[in-house]
Amino acid sequence: MRTTRPGPERPPTPGEVLRDWQRGACNWLQNAARSAERLQQSALQESANAVQRLQQHHYHRHARVSRHAAFASLSGSLPVTYQSQSSANKLHFSGKGMNCIIGDLADSSISSDPHKGQAAAGKPAGEEQERILVSEIEVKGVDGPLKDAAEKVLTMKPNFSYTLQEVEDEVAHVFELGWFAKCQPNAEDTRDGVKLTIEVEANNQLKGVTAEGANVLPARVIEDAFQNQYDKTLNYTDFKGAIQKLDKWYADRGIFGQVTHVEMDNEVAKVTVAEMVVGRMNLQYQDKKTGDIRDEGATKPEVIMRQLCTRSGQVYSMQQARRDIDAVYSMGLFDDVKFLPQPSEDSSLENPTVDLTLQVKERKNGGLSAGCGISAQGHAEGAMPGFIGSCSYSQRNLFGLNQKLTAALEAGQSDSTFRISHTDPWVRGDPHRTSRTISLQSAKTSGNLIHAKAQDEGSGPPTQTTGPEGNVKVARLMGAVEYGRPLAQGWNGTLGINFQRANCLDDHNQPMTKDCYDAPLTFSRGQYDTMMLALLRCVHTGRNDSQVLMSMEQALPVHHSWLNFNRLRLRAERSIPLALSQQLQAYLCAKGGMIIGDLPPYEAFPIGGTSSVRGYSEGGVGSGRSYVAGTAELHFPLVAPLGGTLLFDYGSDLDSGASVLGDPAGVRGKPGSGWGYGAGIRIDSPVGPLRLEYAWNKEGRSRVHLGIGAHG
Repeated sequence: MRTTRPGPERPPTPGEVLRDWQRGACNWLQNAARSAERLQQSALQESANAVQRLQQHHYHRHARVSRHAAFASLSGSLPVTYQSQSSANKLHFSGKGMNCIIGDLADSSISSDPHKGQAAAGKPAGEEQERILVSEIEVKGVDGPLKDAAEKVLTMKPNFSYTLQEVEDEVAHVFELGWFAKCQPNAEDTRDGVKLTIEVEANNQLKGVTAEGANVLPARVIEDAFQNQYDKTLNYTDFKGAIQKLDKWYADRGIFGQVTHVEMDNEVAKVTVAEMVVGRMNLQYQDKKTGDIRDEGATKPEVIMRQLCTRSGQVYSMQQARRDIDAVYSMGLFDDVKFLPQPSEDSSLENPTVDLTLQVKERKNGGLSAGCGISAQGHAEGAMPGFIGSCSYSQRNLFGLNQKLTAALEAGQSDSTFRISHTDPWVRGDPHRTSRTISLQSAKTSGNLIHAKAQDEGSGPPTQTTGPEGNVKVARLMGAVEYGRPLAQGWNGTLGINFQRANCLDDHNQPMTKDCYDAPLTFSRGQYDTMMLALLRCVHTGRNDSQVLMSMEQALPVHHSWLNFNRLRLRAERSIPLALSQQLQAYLCAKGGMIIGDLPPYEAFPIGGTSSVRGYSEGGVGSGRSYVAGTAELHFPLVAPLGGTLLFDYGSDLDSGASVLGDPAGVRGKPGSGWGYGAGIRIDSPVGPLRLEYAWNKEGRSRVHLGIGAHG
């Protein structure tokens, strides 16, 4: 029977077309069954059954054709099919700084036929992709933990429909685990749908790592980065993490270097590193007034460039560049110092090179200066004597060689000093950076620290008991040569020789040999003491303003009348932050010394005062052949720029006062030991920290102290 179709004005509906196709197919099958062989009849019957199955799954007429195309796309070459075709897998790492990407697996193919899978991947954006019923999912090629790991990341479930894009994402999840050199999906048509098989091939084991181009990267860092991966299946994700550790080592040290690519050969990873190398190094002088750039300046170029540890051919380090800038700036000759890096003409990604230009702005480096200050020693003797005036002439860049020539005069009521010195901070370009200082000095200082009466016996200024008119002055004429050099990181050493001639004077600058107690003022009992001192000093400076100073002086008896003694001093101090803001700090200081041999009274260790034990006058605790002293302070912020201080001091002559010639401390009734406590304020000023402190001693007497410096 023939079905009557509607007129051409109304096109047939899909349902009507499907019914016509079914009826025509049935008639065709009936005619074929009567005239075809059994084999043909069975094949046609199977086709009819397939149509019925498609109807049950609500597929359109073309669904079977589309599904076969999808099968071909899945089984052939999906875009997520990764397969290594060579034994050498290469990983490429690129990017600025420490960005590290796995680029391509060399000879690794990502195969896709543009004509296959076009029905899914080629659909316009926004059009829903065709779904395929997946009846079974299986991972093949590995067993054990690797298979469990692959199955764990699968999100697809059997007997659900998925698009080709979802299948691609699923295979990508498996590959992104990093364990597999091959990850390929295959599809098999079954009665119940598509059976999806993901065939994987595990990576080889990692047996070792070698590095090329790593000139500054330590082998220990490489071993530590990869040691947990040896003799295990290579995992690209873990391997990438190890590479990032190497890049981080460079970044943490300010070194321009990174891993560029890795080659796997016979289970050994060959890591190639690119480190930026310094090319040419130039020097420019910037005019202070106009800002113009010049090639010449007041300072000789070799004097500046010798301060740099960065050299052409070395790997460029930003940290070393900062230290070089600090070294040049510490010369005291420049207002501004900076590096200007530029890529070299022959620089490349594999061999990066940078040219460095050091630009300096010179300052005025000589002239006259004048000022005033406070002498704690003079302040102990009254109000006005604490002030001193000074004037000096200095040239900090003599002959353009950074040599310093200074002539200075300081004068007060009780103290006066005239000093001429010449310093060469780097003698003849010595590789150990040896410096030399030559000085001549004439000084007159108050001897009242040793010979004045203890001030705590009464109020007011001390009663002098030495000369007929009170004061004792110690006059010294000295000449010295000292050599210094860095010993190690944070350590500096000094070796020198000092000739000294000392005598005692009264207020009229007349020589004195005895005090009013008829005790000798010089060890020789004559007008002068002469000594030749060999000096050895070592200083260590660490973090948190910590410092340790050790010094030893040996008087050399070149002549039988010259003094012969050994003096040892030790000082250690440190600031300890007590809060994250660094505003609350504890300061600890301990010091001591001893003298063995000939000891003039004026060379004894004075104890007490602003820089020793506060609450006492200068030298008010005692003077001895040996001594110890300690200070503890708590610093806390007030209103900027003011800060507060709580303090405690202790000092003792270790019962050595009587061993000093004439026992000046015992005769004057000094206690020999004491402690003090108090509080004060600090202010940051252009001349440095100023301190005003009020302290009590162990006898309960109080005293005001005015000092310069952050600590007592």
